[in-house]
Amino acid sequence: MHPDVFTAAWATAWRQELNASPVYREKAAGWEGAVALQMSADPTLGVAEARAVWLDLHHGACRDARVATPDDLAAAVYLIDAEPAVWKDVLGGRLSPISALLGGRLRLLRGSVMSLIPYVAAAQELLVTATLIQRQFPDAG
Repeated sequence: MHPDVFTAAWATAWRQELNASPVYREKAAGWEGAVALQMSADPTLGVAEARAVWLDLHHGACRDARVATPDDLAAAVYLIDAEPAVWKDVLGGRLSPISALLGGRLRLLRGSVMSLIPYVAAAQELLVTATLIQRQFPDAG
């Protein structure tokens, strides 16, 4: 069985994918700081309450990945939020993260697009690695 997205098992698998990716390592060589990704609740899609994961990123490596605590969400340099259906499209490779961000489907709640620009390739590769994880969305079970 594949882990549900935005859970502890899924965050651990994502960390492994990030650390195994030479492309991510290269593109994120200058990036450091915490990133949190949040999925809002949508009971109609099987997501009873909001979920979030926190990634400690440091120069092309993911030092930690876990379910985000409220303190993690407050401390993250970047906090990106979306509805479950949007995350499903992004993580399924059907929606470009950059297009979703620019179109407002992914919402940057903390950090600025301007400060993210130097790391666009790294951020895109960050989400590309997440698409490699065998996963399950709550509504797929």
